[in-house]
Amino acid sequence: MLHLEEKALDPKGVQVFHHWIRQWLADGKPLNEFARQLIAARGSTYANPPATFYRALRDPQARAEAVPQVSLGIRLQCARCHNHPFDRWTQDDYHSLAAFFARIDYKIVENRRKDRLDKHQFDGDQIVLLARTGEVNHPRTHASMQPHLLDGPDAARDAAGDHLQALADWVAAPDNPFFARAQANRIWFHLLGRGIVEPNDDFRATNPPANGPLLDALARDLGEHHFDLRHLIRQIMNARTYQLAATPNDTNLDDEVNFSRALVRPLPAEPLLDALAEALEVRVRFNVYPLGTRAVQLPGVRLASELGQRPTAGEEFLQRFGKPERLLGCECERSEGITLSQAFQLLTGSLVNDMLTAPANRIGRLLELGRSDQEIVGELYVATLGRYPTRQEMQGMLRIVERGPQRRAALEDVLWGLISSKEFLLRH
Repeated sequence: MLHLEEKALDPKGVQVFHHWIRQWLADGKPLNEFARQLIAARGSTYANPPATFYRALRDPQARAEAVPQVSLGIRLQCARCHNHPFDRWTQDDYHSLAAFFARIDYKIVENRRKDRLDKHQFDGDQIVLLARTGEVNHPRTHASMQPHLLDGPDAARDAAGDHLQALADWVAAPDNPFFARAQANRIWFHLLGRGIVEPNDDFRATNPPANGPLLDALARDLGEHHFDLRHLIRQIMNARTYQLAATPNDTNLDDEVNFSRALVRPLPAEPLLDALAEALEVRVRFNVYPLGTRAVQLPGVRLASELGQRPTAGEEFLQRFGKPERLLGCECERSEGITLSQAFQLLTGSLVNDMLTAPANRIGRLLELGRSDQEIVGELYVATLGRYPTRQEMQGMLRIVERGPQRRAALEDVLWGLISSKEFLLRH
């Protein structure tokens, strides 16, 4: 959602911004303060990483659409050209919000881009600063718009002085009417597969929550605990709703809205590739990064192509399985459905086959240790499915090994069957 991709941010910019985000979350700092730092940021994008957020958003309109969608769960795009047809936001609201960003400017310290004709590519540090002048004009009336906050005409406030800081303070304020609800809903979406408001960043009167009191309670609890992300995750995961089984019964067979059962979802690209690497004990190679770097640790998405390198098999796997290019400000960019090409890649792709046949992988290590077929099959089940095989499963797998012309190849078939199973590929 924060556009961590190399074309606009450059490789170093992605690295420092990614590190800042990860460190903020690792330190357990409040979510609202994260938003405040991000929105008000300026200075060197290398020395002050949150300022990198504005490198990919080069005009007031792009900023006015990205900031409320990410931080407040409000999609303002429709109000750019006309009053929103499904919500209360008007064209005046849109351009009044854009006015907060009108004076953001850049000092390009250097730009070592390879494609001189591509004005969207940057390679080098930039200074994000506030110019002394700058305004947004209404496209219909041509009037110069004054900054107003998105909390209704009666509570609208002019932002005197530092417009950017005033907006950041309002977004991060504990009494902001939108922020806590949007973030609580987003975390619920990631944990349960569907937001209480769905899509999770589209709060409007014509898209009511599936359970309004639940969302209100989560937002209130988040605010009362100083926007502590870990607290919110703990609250949700300890709840009975989160712990429901995915197996439907007669009362919830067709329910996908009210959280009466767990939703079955495919693993995202990065955790899926990491799960394969862990299960098979094979490290996946990525360009530039040290061998052993996990897919979930990769800061960016386009480094190989930007440096003129051929993507590795691991990078091609991530792209095929839906890792987004991070050009949009929403989770909608990530594809979650299993496509025919993805299934074909998993079943016959060179990456998986190379991992299965690697001499020093998990099978090779167990054979080297002289483990029995039963011991190897049991460990393969634990490594892939997190459980031991049932008696029937063990008997079936042992028959496959015994009938195989070669022991190693037969064990590879067993492992291939496990990583191709729904139990491995799906979250449920």
